[in-house]
Amino acid sequence: MRNRNALALLALLVGCAGGEPAETKPVETAEPVVEAPKEEPKPEAKVDLAAMPEAERVAWLMKRGEEVYKTGGTGGVACSSCHQETGMGVPGAFPPLVGQKDLMGDCVHHAGLVVHGLSGEITVNGEKFNGAMPAQGNLPDEEIAAVITYARNSWGNAFGNCLPEDVAKARGLPAPVLK
Repeated sequence: MRNRNALALLALLVGCAGGEPAETKPVETAEPVVEAPKEEPKPEAKVDLAAMPEAERVAWLMKRGEEVYKTGGTGGVACSSCHQETGMGVPGAFPPLVGQKDLMGDCVHHAGLVVHGLSGEITVNGEKFNGAMPAQGNLPDEEIAAVITYARNSWGNAFGNCLPEDVAKARGLPAPVLK
């Protein structure tokens, strides 16, 4: 019996290790993952703000303004990246928007800051800032009007609403200078 088991074991070992080589099959590899191209954000349909009742216009500007402030809209840089969602900025790096009526100025001036950007030293609340705010002139007038309306009326600010016509005027003016 012992010999029979030894022979069976020997046959098994020879069968596994020797004899004809086993047929090899190609190793299956996973197909490379190809991501679908990302869709570009579709421009929002033009909104006729002038035809809206005042309350509806303000609601639209504030809602769209908040979206643009937080996301950058249809191709801009999100304002909240620097000025923070609270509008308080970052001490020593990015100025606050809270309580800055004089800095923002009227709607055309404020739109000009967004359209043309800003660089160089400014003083806000007695603190010096020397950075750069990128120009956002690639955004549509409606988005810029919305985001500046949002900033002018958030975090306790109550500085009035702006319209796309204000932005159009700012585009035709030189970049505002702040001191």
